[in-house]
Amino acid sequence: MGPQPKFIEVSHPIEPGMMTYPGFPPPRSEVMLDYETAHRRYESRAEFVVMTHWLCGHTGTCVHAPLHSHRGSLDVAELPLHRLAHLPVVVADARGAGLAIGVPLFDGLPIEGKAVLIRTDWSRRWGTERYFHPNPHLTTEACHYLIRHGAFLVGVDSLNVDDIGQPARPAHSMLLGAGIPVCEHMTNLGAIPPEGGFLHAAPPAWRGAPSFPVRAYVVVP
Repeated sequence: MGPQPKFIEVSHPIEPGMMTYPGFPPPRSEVMLDYETAHRRYESRAEFVVMTHWLCGHTGTCVHAPLHSHRGSLDVAELPLHRLAHLPVVVADARGAGLAIGVPLFDGLPIEGKAVLIRTDWSRRWGTERYFHPNPHLTTEACHYLIRHGAFLVGVDSLNVDDIGQPARPAHSMLLGAGIPVCEHMTNLGAIPPEGGFLHAAPPAWRGAPSFPVRAYVVVP
């Protein structure tokens, strides 16, 4: 056998009670059928557990479809898989770029047809109040650049591609309006090589959902 590919987790685990965004409800789980009840019901020949899960579509690492910002647009079930799976990755290292991430970060990067993953290391604040604001975000000029140069997906290891301290959401409006899915709350982007990996970040095909959690990962051949 040849060398095996490396799989790199870039999603946060979902846990009951966790907070992803101020004011959004935390996820919770409830047992519908426990092992003991199943054991009795199936005459001691089988046992299993069945659970129900309630969560906001923005829980943990999630993908936004155009419907998130544009009425009547594509939902997560309608996103084309070539925009979500086996996408070649380019990592943009924004650790020294400041909170407002502009065009210079992306200038010269091979963006066309790529998942552009923006590394800020903000994910190190995950689970603390410091994660929420002020947050790294894209400038409108950077969004124009990503659209013009053919990005297929934009991901960030922060809570939002926009400045949540402002009422406008230009990055969401522009990127999603151009059909570019946005993946937020990523993590572990420092483990990914600058190029050569492939992102998989397809959410369940839930009709009518503007956003949904994903277990995103990068495969490095």
